[in-house]
Amino acid sequence: MCGIFGYAGPSCPAANLVFAGLKELEYRGYDSWGIAVDTNNHVATVKDIGKLRAAPTTLADSGLAIGHTRWATTGAVTHDNAHPHTDCTGRIALVHNGVVENYVELKAGLLQRGHHFASETDSEVIAHLLEEELGAHPAITLAEALRRVSLRLDGMNAVVAMDVARDELAAVKNGSPLVIGLNGGANYLASDIAALLQHTRRIIWVRDGQVASVSKDRVILVDAATGAAITPQVEEVAWDPQQAALGPYQHYLEKEIWEQPGLLRQIVAEGGAQADQLAGFLRAASDLYLTACGTAYHAALMSTYILADVGDRMAHSVYAHELAAFAPFMHAPQAVVALSQSGETIDVLDAVRAAHRSAVPVAALVNVSGSTLSREADYTLLLGAGPEKCVLSTKAFTAKVAYLMLAAGALGGRTAEMRAALSAAAAEMDAQRADGRLDTVRALAARIVDRAHLFVVGRGYCYPLALEAALKIKEVSYMHAEGFAAGELKHGVIALVEPGTPCLIFAPDGPDLAQALTTAGELKARGALIIGVGPQAHAVFDVHLRVQATGHAFPLAALPPVQLLAYHLALLRGHDPDKPRNLAKSVTVR
Repeated sequence: MCGIFGYAGPSCPAANLVFAGLKELEYRGYDSWGIAVDTNNHVATVKDIGKLRAAPTTLADSGLAIGHTRWATTGAVTHDNAHPHTDCTGRIALVHNGVVENYVELKAGLLQRGHHFASETDSEVIAHLLEEELGAHPAITLAEALRRVSLRLDGMNAVVAMDVARDELAAVKNGSPLVIGLNGGANYLASDIAALLQHTRRIIWVRDGQVASVSKDRVILVDAATGAAITPQVEEVAWDPQQAALGPYQHYLEKEIWEQPGLLRQIVAEGGAQADQLAGFLRAASDLYLTACGTAYHAALMSTYILADVGDRMAHSVYAHELAAFAPFMHAPQAVVALSQSGETIDVLDAVRAAHRSAVPVAALVNVSGSTLSREADYTLLLGAGPEKCVLSTKAFTAKVAYLMLAAGALGGRTAEMRAALSAAAAEMDAQRADGRLDTVRALAARIVDRAHLFVVGRGYCYPLALEAALKIKEVSYMHAEGFAAGELKHGVIALVEPGTPCLIFAPDGPDLAQALTTAGELKARGALIIGVGPQAHAVFDVHLRVQATGHAFPLAALPPVQLLAYHLALLRGHDPDKPRNLAKSVTVR
């Protein structure tokens, strides 16, 4: 979950360079941050608590530097627990993403052998183990020392270490993401390709069980278990640096919300071949299991309704962290479809591996080429949504649903209908932005900003939409929001409604409209403030958020109003909409 950045190259203001890289990775964690540089064969560090604000000015130019932005796991959010960590000699500095599950045992041994610790973290243990390895074997490289140490670590970890005595960076990966950027005379390490785009688009994905030695003029990969050399596989990433720029927007959340209509048009224009391939994978399966976490799970759940309605296929949605309970009973030709923005979510990867242990094929819908999920799946569909810099996922959700709509259309002989629905959703999103309708969203946010609770209700494919709307609101505004299936209200939920409680009701035209209005009336009778989302204003609505779309276009067209409601609630409550508290973009630890 933490962000790592490293630089090996010509002497320059390396601390500023690393700081800029960490700013691109801050969505991975922002409890604290730190930078270490090689200054005349000594480690010089700067650390601070909280978000990255101003680049350090006290560190000298250097050709070797590492940095870290932290999502706290072991050890409280304190200055001492901020990375980088150093060994007793001051020769080694280290940054770490993951959890060393056996660190208590390792630390006890190090303390007995006279090591002194400056932090409560599991990460510092690795620095002292490196110190011992290099002390016992002075002739080995830092990479070899790290390889040997990595074999003693339990858990999912990515580690980057710096040896100022030899001007060398070394890295090891087991679970947590790590990528190397190549730029002819300078090389970089990062947790995500978004941090490398301003320097290069030539990358090497470090794979599980690999160790890298990185200097300004070379990159060497070896197998962590054996030390055997590995030929690096250099790829050219398609993302443009401009895609990751904020541009005229105040926040990335706002930017990425308004990238959704263009993304839908792109999928309609260019995604047909991928959707057909996905349809072929789905068609070959006897039973389908869609698995994901968080927002991606809501996309999976919504897609099960669309697959049933349009593709005439039954599919089951299972949270990725729960799939292992059912995987032993799976068998081919059943199949799993895994959905993820980053492709590095550990629960999703665990689910994929559980499916493979049962010899069940896996398709991946993922946004990041070269990610672990994209490599481990039997078939991969790249979403093409571009970088998502906000912690909240928006456009990746839209891309997942859009591709599964097209695949369902291919299965059911309704491709033209699904293409038209996606085009209609994109047009409606653009219309919402152009015609002033969203002023109502801002006014609604101001009206309910001080309420403690908000409930979102939907039926059919609007039920997963309700779950997603509630998730967005609570993620970024910290208002307690819950999504419910309309039919569940009278089974307990309605007891929570008090006078003035905001209740958002999805009410698209169609067969479920009458029931949606009945539900709204039952809530209003208990004093709720009824917020209706649909094409028509109805007497039961206190506030109407007009979404002029019908059929399968509606659930996508209804996304911007609820996403922007979450955004404006966050601003009114004084929260950073791009970096919500306690959250990180990619959940890489269990």
